[in-house]
Amino acid sequence: MRTFFLRTGTAALLILCATACKKNYLDRQPSDLITDKEVFGKIENAEKFVNVIYQSLPNMFQPGSGWMLSSATDESNQAADNSAAYPDAGNFNTGSMSPSNFPMQSLWTDYYGKIRSCNKFLGNYDMIKEDPNYPARRTRLKGEVLTLRAYYYFELLRTWGGVPLVLTEKNPFDDPAGIYFKRNTIEEVVASILSDLDEASTLLPVNYSDRPANWGRATKMIAMALKGRLLLYNASPLFNTANDKSRWQTAAVACKAALDTAIANGYTLNDNYGDIFTQYFNREVIWSRPAPGAFGDGGIDREMNPRSANGYGNITPLQELVDDYEMQSTGLPVTDPASGYITDQPYKGRDPRFYATILYPGASWKGKVLDPNGADAPRSGQISTNYWPRKFLLPSVDLFASSGATDRKWILIRTAELYLNYAEAQNEAGGDDAGVISAVNAIRKRAAMPDISGGSPEVLRAKIRHERRIELALEGYRFWDVRRWKTAEIVDNKEVHGVTVSGTGNVTYTYPVIEKRAFDPKRNYWLPIPQSEMDKVSSQNEGFTQNIGW
Repeated sequence: MRTFFLRTGTAALLILCATACKKNYLDRQPSDLITDKEVFGKIENAEKFVNVIYQSLPNMFQPGSGWMLSSATDESNQAADNSAAYPDAGNFNTGSMSPSNFPMQSLWTDYYGKIRSCNKFLGNYDMIKEDPNYPARRTRLKGEVLTLRAYYYFELLRTWGGVPLVLTEKNPFDDPAGIYFKRNTIEEVVASILSDLDEASTLLPVNYSDRPANWGRATKMIAMALKGRLLLYNASPLFNTANDKSRWQTAAVACKAALDTAIANGYTLNDNYGDIFTQYFNREVIWSRPAPGAFGDGGIDREMNPRSANGYGNITPLQELVDDYEMQSTGLPVTDPASGYITDQPYKGRDPRFYATILYPGASWKGKVLDPNGADAPRSGQISTNYWPRKFLLPSVDLFASSGATDRKWILIRTAELYLNYAEAQNEAGGDDAGVISAVNAIRKRAAMPDISGGSPEVLRAKIRHERRIELALEGYRFWDVRRWKTAEIVDNKEVHGVTVSGTGNVTYTYPVIEKRAFDPKRNYWLPIPQSEMDKVSSQNEGFTQNIGW
């Protein structure tokens, strides 16, 4: 079993086939096994080794089954709760977790396994010869590996807090005691990630416009965006307990640099919001990986589509998310009497992003009107909100005939995030209200929503957080945002609702509770260190400690 302390020996290194799909090298599949000496002696093999490191980048569905992070926070509900069989969103929502059994547990060994590969590459970098036909190839590969190591450490950081920093490959036969690492502090992990990203930025091109076959590989643009995101987290309340304003200022500078670089290099907001998530290539997308397919268990369309379209209906958005979409004509929340909201026409006149994100009762989809009392009623055992995702889905997909699908991607970074990162950091840093408002309004203009106006930092904070909730809905951001803001103890610690529809003609809408969710602020902001790791390491190094409350 793989552990964080990195086993070594005569390594057999998985590589990718040379005849891979040209559309995105992340599509490539493993094909052969070769030794360390062989892989680093030829740059072609070294590149294939690097390709494998990309394979643990997060995807739409989490380990174990077809559940999304959105169902573990106040965005959606997992209609088929399988937590009794294996950990999933239901464990987050009920708080029924332990260090021996919790969702996303496998990511600890998965990410450290990829970090080990990064360290192996960097330790053997001197063996790699330059490509005379592509002189920048060797340094580019090093930049990619540094970016990937930084990314995996960022994922570990936001999941567990301070984690062991393993920056060289360790051989247990040379130093048996040296493989049991203590947990480093959050500050030390942040500094290490920044170091990797800064060095990577000096080695990578800003994009691959001159070599489109490299699309999907790490770039300077990606490294800059990750730096801004990291510093935004580091300035947020969960990480910045003393509310050190200088952290926000540092984050604002990095986020602005990433945003400016993105715009200057053509990563601009796409005109059509919905197309971002269904087009394989899109100008707004800075980094992505291939998404799951359409059909079968774990297929995007099969898991998300309503039952009338032959889908499972497993991802069901919450009424709380629906309620947060403002009225388009006024830009006001539906709770404001001046908003124009009509209670017996609840889906009329909302923010256009609502219609691009959520399917609702009475909506037309694939030639049918969605009816939660008829063809779209939940399956036996499901707890449905009677809403379904529209984002990510292709109208052309026919789940009855298993046809009409095209490849899609799961977005890791897009330009809209950079606008929102900058707006948040700059607002918290203080000053330049015009820049903050302009960044938010750029997002709203694309959505055909009224501009926001100014206000105090507290007022703007609420507006920025709202915009982030709506713009990035169901994309995996909210789960982490409410943790770094330390608001999960409020939004993920209450009853959540769906909708029921009764009558014909004069329809009546009611909003029943579907679940009482629980979040313990004393322990749930961080996941527990897997008990298997505690058993192996804590007795050997007292600096390897469990997270508080676990």
